[in-house]
Amino acid sequence: MAEAKLNKEYGLRILGVGALMFGMCIWSLYDGNVAWPRQNRIMERARTMLLATNLTAEAWIEVNESGLSPLDEIFHAVGAKTPNKLIKKVGELTLPERAEDRAALHEAQAKQLKGVFTGDVYSVHDLHTQTLQAIFTFAVGVLAWFSVAIKVRKRFCADETGLHGSGFGDGTIAYGEIARIDWAKWDDKGIVVLALKSGRRLRLDGWHFAGMTAVVDQIKQHRPDLDAVARKA
Repeated sequence: MAEAKLNKEYGLRILGVGALMFGMCIWSLYDGNVAWPRQNRIMERARTMLLATNLTAEAWIEVNESGLSPLDEIFHAVGAKTPNKLIKKVGELTLPERAEDRAALHEAQAKQLKGVFTGDVYSVHDLHTQTLQAIFTFAVGVLAWFSVAIKVRKRFCADETGLHGSGFGDGTIAYGEIARIDWAKWDDKGIVVLALKSGRRLRLDGWHFAGMTAVVDQIKQHRPDLDAVARKA
């Protein structure tokens, strides 16, 4: 008797994907509910000093002899590290060296800096996005683990009496009940599709289930007329 059951390599990969998704879910929840709101609270403590200091974007992020930039010094004064996203926002406002009409550009830059310092480091939209990402990754993780849980119980068996096992459904399917076999994906992906005379279609996947080649060999042995090689000859 030939038997196919869950391919351990495939199962471990899918379980790994699920674990990764759960990890991303936890990370997203932590960022959206703990880390990022904490950065916003730190920004509140530093906001008065930031708005009271009139510097260009270039000057804000320029590192001095102490190894700190003016931006770092203000956050250091409130007992915190400068949020990386804030550094990025300020850095995006720096002007190109050859920009013309720099006075007008610096005036526009000053307004943009005020907007950055007045707002939160992470917006409400940012926080909501993390929540949505957590929901999505959790759902994908559950789906991945559930798919393995379903497939680990499946068996595809073939012997002299026909096809049986949970993968084929209840009872035994006689070889004579097979009307056609789709071999299009067998060589590349190890997948064949059996079309039964009753209208049912059964997918046999050699990647998801180890031992499927032996099952398919049994089918070819009992139904040589449906063997792809024989039909080409």
